Amino acid sequence: MRGVRDYWVVYYLVYFVSVITLVALNWRSFTVENYVYLLAAIAGASIGIALFVAVVSEGIGYMVLLIPRRIRQLKNQGKRELQEEWMAWYRRQQAALRSGSPFDEPPPDGPDDEKGE
Repeated sequence: MRGVRDYWVVYYLVYFVSVITLVALNWRSFTVENYVYLLAAIAGASIGIALFVAVVSEGIGYMVLLIPRRIRQLKNQGKRELQEEWMAWYRRQQAALRSGSPFDEPPPDGPDDEKGE
């Protein structure tokens, strides 16, 4: 995971904050007989919380990066398809001009926006 390498401080901070919070919430439950088990449970829960934060933040990070990339790909694909339509129309027009036959086929529709994108 790329984010673990980049954001390890955040994940450890989430872990330590969750440990401290869970210890504070269970402070009255600590006794000589159960403190080891309670600390182990708190450590396990904190690791789970930190991993959950890591997975969620990585997923959101990838979505933020991948969605704009996919939008650009779809726009470029649409531009290529439009260019292919125009080239096919232009070839048919040139073939009709060369053969001397009438050509009354309208050109393909252009893009919807005014800038031509």
